[in-house]
Amino acid sequence: MRRSRSSTAFRTGVALLATAALAPIASLSANAGPPSKPFVQGTQTVAAYDYDNAVHERIQVDVPGVDTDANGVKDQVTVDIIRPGEAAEAGIDIPVIIQASPYYAGDPKSYFDDAGTRQVYSSWLDNYFVPRGYAVAFVDMPGTFRSTGCSDVGADYEVLGTKAVIDWLNNRVPGHTPDGARAKADWSTGKAGMIGVSWNGTIANSVASTGVRGLETIVPIAAISSWYDYTRGFGVPFYDEYMGFLHDYVSNDASPRCEELTTEIEQDSDTRTGSYGKFWDPRNYRLDASKVKASVYVVHGLGDENVKTRHFGEWWDELAKRNVPRKIFLHQGVHLDGFSFRDEWVDKLHPWFDYWLQGLKNDVMKTPQATVQREDGSFVDEPRWPATGVKNTKLNLSKPLNAKTGGLSIAAASSDPISFTGTSQESADTVVLDPTAQRTDRAVFLSNDLEQSVRMSGTGKVTVRVKVNKVAAGLKARLVDYGTASRYRDVTNVPNTSVCWGDGNTLDTGCYAKTQINTAVSDASVAVRTLADIGHYRSLNRKESLQSGKWYDLSFELNADDVVFSAGHRLGLVLTVEPDNPSVPFNGATVTLDPAKSSLTLPLTNATDLATAETPQSRIAANSLAQPEPSKDPVELMRQFVEASR
Repeated sequence: MRRSRSSTAFRTGVALLATAALAPIASLSANAGPPSKPFVQGTQTVAAYDYDNAVHERIQVDVPGVDTDANGVKDQVTVDIIRPGEAAEAGIDIPVIIQASPYYAGDPKSYFDDAGTRQVYSSWLDNYFVPRGYAVAFVDMPGTFRSTGCSDVGADYEVLGTKAVIDWLNNRVPGHTPDGARAKADWSTGKAGMIGVSWNGTIANSVASTGVRGLETIVPIAAISSWYDYTRGFGVPFYDEYMGFLHDYVSNDASPRCEELTTEIEQDSDTRTGSYGKFWDPRNYRLDASKVKASVYVVHGLGDENVKTRHFGEWWDELAKRNVPRKIFLHQGVHLDGFSFRDEWVDKLHPWFDYWLQGLKNDVMKTPQATVQREDGSFVDEPRWPATGVKNTKLNLSKPLNAKTGGLSIAAASSDPISFTGTSQESADTVVLDPTAQRTDRAVFLSNDLEQSVRMSGTGKVTVRVKVNKVAAGLKARLVDYGTASRYRDVTNVPNTSVCWGDGNTLDTGCYAKTQINTAVSDASVAVRTLADIGHYRSLNRKESLQSGKWYDLSFELNADDVVFSAGHRLGLVLTVEPDNPSVPFNGATVTLDPAKSSLTLPLTNATDLATAETPQSRIAANSLAQPEPSKDPVELMRQFVEASR
């Protein structure tokens, strides 16, 4: 056994165990009540159990009435469990932390013993929480790795199969050992929490949206809340045939029926139009937010362009409408686990699980609702999110005659039209640099030089009146912070360092490098990127061909964000013309915008500082961006999806 970051608490727990061992036998009788919990000290759990003594087991959970691979046998979901052996011997029931994933087929064979029972959990969760009186379960999602049935990329097969694990923990469905013997979770309190990054966090959202009893809390990290919005930007597919690609990537293809689903899923997703149809409803968990009974701890990177920030923003808004108990942890990073920030995250998560799963009265729900990492890399706790004092503020667009750039303010708009042209290729983030330079491939609108800081917190909206000289075109809106500052760049491992998070052994150490937050000086930062198809101006349910010379009114929500525009900086809105669909040839188009009928609405504090419709009369230097542009390669995005989930 190896001591760790919590070795003091561990030694205290051992002392408590020793004291219990010396107690008279009579004190352990049925008349003495339930067994004591040596892993509880006051209102927190401590490391009291030896990781080397943990019970490892593999269970096959039945999915009643479901045979997705059409082989005549009900589907089964494989669950790998690790739980404290001392608790089992003492008859102490414990809650379960679940991480379901479609990616476990990529784990090395060395993670399993000769009988196929998992010995290594590719996570810090087991090392940290098992000694503290929790079980940790890894679930092979339906149709992946050792689970039978078929995957269906976020829909009913995936959700019902994973939900069955919660039902098994509460004795509502049967489970079996690998040799077929009946297995009951008689060691469990029935309380479960789900946690995971990316697809692993997405399944937590989806199972919570069923309202299943026994799921007490979820921690969705960089998680999808609507698969349509993961693969589309207001009608613009991000990639060609992406849903089929996702299904093929994770499916174990154990039957012809599962292989057929790859083609069916891609066809039904309707990449050719990018429209929303019934196919997407089961994959849109926001539609079932009213069923959520679990508490929710949302974690997301404000720089995540894989699972974009609208996923947490719109999910959060739906939960807020229904007063779901919730907290939020927002960092400046990309598609990352909260554990990338080590103590800052673990010290938030630990009391959350203690409260919701162990029932400890630690007042965690009385602590600040939000933790937000600011642009310089520092973390601040705040009473609520979106931020206190935020008001939706309409900013009008103006384009005075002969000016090189437009204005962005509360003041009245101008009616001077603006035309800008796109090519067959998507624009790059560098299009926002040197905003006062004359260019034909963008429309730029800048606020006045801010006298005090202005904060955006929440979800904004762009409204435009445009006409297009082609039958189709996309539009991208970038919200930009113009001004020199030292900004967050990334978080990286510190070479030749190691900290052990919980107990472990030679197979599963639970030790990780320290991390450091890196910053860089830049004079511009793209805060939000949002894409929309003008052809879906009327509805996401139908794409329409555009008529040259006809004006169209289009409104679309920006991806959620939390950004502070410091005093001396300017807000910028940069609009560009984009291809409307990657599966349909696009040769470029010219868009003409009417500023008088267009606007940008943002949830802001100190909005009165934006009262002047000023346009810059001299060049604004903006030559460097805070972060590299996100990858647009679906294979690279899938690599991020997998790596973030480990």
